[in-house]
Amino acid sequence: MNLSAPTTPSDDSFERRVRLASTAVLGDSPTGRAVRQLCDSHAESLRGITTDRTGGAMVVAIVGATGQGKSWLLRQFINSPVTVAAIRSGNNADEATERLIWVGPMPPTNLDTRHEQFLYCSSDQMYLLGVPYLLLDSPGSTDNRSDVNETAKSALSMASVLLMVVRRDQIRSHTVDMLAAASEGSLVVPVINSCDQVTDAVQTDTEAFMARVRRAAPRSQVTAAVFVPDFEVAGRNETIVGGDAIKAIDHALHAELSERNALSRTAHRLAAMDSRFRTALDVCLRDQLPNLTAAVQRLNEAAKALPEEIAASLVGTSPALKAAIRSRLRASLLTETSSLWFPYRTVLGVLSLTSGAWDRVVLSLAGSLPSLLSAAYTGVRNFNQASEHARDVRDGIRVRSAAAVADRLGPLVARFRAEIHRLSGKQTADNDDEHQRNANQDRTRSSPAFLAGVDALQEKSQQIFDDAIERAAVSRFTATACAILGTAIFWALMAGPVVTLYRDYVLASAEALSSSNGNLERFPRPDFAMIFTSVVLSVLPLAILAMIVLSIVQGRRRVDRAEASIRDEHRQAIAHLQQQRILRLQWDDPLLADAEFLLSVGAKHSGDAEPGR
Repeated sequence: MNLSAPTTPSDDSFERRVRLASTAVLGDSPTGRAVRQLCDSHAESLRGITTDRTGGAMVVAIVGATGQGKSWLLRQFINSPVTVAAIRSGNNADEATERLIWVGPMPPTNLDTRHEQFLYCSSDQMYLLGVPYLLLDSPGSTDNRSDVNETAKSALSMASVLLMVVRRDQIRSHTVDMLAAASEGSLVVPVINSCDQVTDAVQTDTEAFMARVRRAAPRSQVTAAVFVPDFEVAGRNETIVGGDAIKAIDHALHAELSERNALSRTAHRLAAMDSRFRTALDVCLRDQLPNLTAAVQRLNEAAKALPEEIAASLVGTSPALKAAIRSRLRASLLTETSSLWFPYRTVLGVLSLTSGAWDRVVLSLAGSLPSLLSAAYTGVRNFNQASEHARDVRDGIRVRSAAAVADRLGPLVARFRAEIHRLSGKQTADNDDEHQRNANQDRTRSSPAFLAGVDALQEKSQQIFDDAIERAAVSRFTATACAILGTAIFWALMAGPVVTLYRDYVLASAEALSSSNGNLERFPRPDFAMIFTSVVLSVLPLAILAMIVLSIVQGRRRVDRAEASIRDEHRQAIAHLQQQRILRLQWDDPLLADAEFLLSVGAKHSGDAEPGR
């Protein structure tokens, strides 16, 4: 996994991060020095691409092994006899090009005369390609001198167009790996030199050669091959042969020389160089540090799976989630029922709170004290369950994530640290016991990592839960219709006693007001049993209606659909947060983070989106 922020290919922050991590973890070991040498080479190539030494002019480099005819091809672009005479031939080893030879109307900036030479040639004496350009002749790529090879590599890093020259008789044995690898992302034109006839055998060998180039540099754009006959053998005029070769090269380049394509090629080259650097680093470390690499792979596998496992526990088990859904559906129905519809809303609230104990509620209306206590206990339990679910959504994932990270990663981190100790030479055969004690301490110390993005996940989880409840809940119209029906039932049954009592009361009041000595005995005195019986008889059908409504609202199908929706949306949200690198494991140990980052750089260029720092 990559613990650094994502970098663009042209940004050297990744190279610096690798260099610092290598120093911290590998020190001055042979592997550490090899990694830093890769960093130096990458930085140099990066400067070659990003540094504009030609004032915006395109660089056309002519590359190939020694004695392939590179210098001859260079001369064909030039009409100046003075400049042509200054270009050395490479047929003999003592005459082979050892420096970069720039040819054009103006020299590149910061010309290094030790390794570079500039030959002036005005633009009107150079073949017109449609854009300003400089020619670059490089040393032979097969030269066994390291300084010459480095100069050749420098040429490849600066050029956006490469003319790869190879003789027909050497096309099968010609080594393309170094040339193609260094030129990846550039526009490559294969030039098959000394080819008298383009036979089927030549076509087959050429296609195999170009296939090797494409395999070695998959990000390069390889054009159709240009075939150049041997004018000495064929008896043809050298000027005509050279002119035809340049025209064929111009035709191959014509569609690719717009400014937009040039900028696009630069971006491709930077991306290709970054990818190749990561691959080389990954191969180097995997070859030289197999044990440490294996430890990293185990850590990667656990760290990649942990965030999803921890986050998935946020929704809880099926019974707990269903209980929370039912509770919210009942609460939603109560919210949609206006207080105007008294006493239906009161009965609905009581039944909602005592869900699961409705039989005891009914018995309690008949005067059963144990049923009343049991119903009250159920109401308190339902309230506590709803509160616990809300608290678990808010704080539970933090506790579970810390425990899971410590439990799953603790032993792997201990093994990882053991490999780092072995690599740095801090462990010998005499201190195995001490190292084992340190490993045991690693298992019991505080968690080596923590789950980042918990707040974002919790916020998203609450939104998912609320949206699912809103979709599953009954509409306001339905809730209001049920409330009107329930209220009508209650007052229809309660109207008789109420009307009778109020009628007798009004008549007694009128009589008392019409006479000076009213009789209080005329006022109605209903006993409690009658009032209680009337209320119970009126509430009972109302409670049955409310039970039916609540049963429909929290029905099994409705709850199952809401649960499935919540779980599916949580999985999608977790995957999205992981993809955006919001939900990830963040290492809490700098050395561990450096070592893990260093040994996992190969995962990034292969497309893995893993936790980061």
